[in-house]
Amino acid sequence: MANNKKFYQHNDFEKVLKEYLKYGRERLECDLTGTREAIKLIARDKTREFIQTMDRGLNKEERIFLSALFISCMHKSFCYGYGIGRIEGKRCNNIYL
Repeated sequence: MANNKKFYQHNDFEKVLKEYLKYGRERLECDLTGTREAIKLIARDKTREFIQTMDRGLNKEERIFLSALFISCMHKSFCYGYGIGRIEGKRCNNIYL
């Protein structure tokens, strides 16, 4: 019985987190244009750093792909951070994953 209770609590947490992830994505796409632009600038810098560290040139398509990969990862990180922050704010305690 206790195991079922844990499952439902875990399942509810995932449901709420998915809702906040969706909301964070919407905020990033619509309201937070400055944050979105900052992510693009950081991704461009990280691409340059990668090229310098690896001491290897990348053609234009490879640079675009690498920047897009950085942007995608940073968008996901932002959305997870946003969602977890919202949950922590409602629960008034930290969440450790």
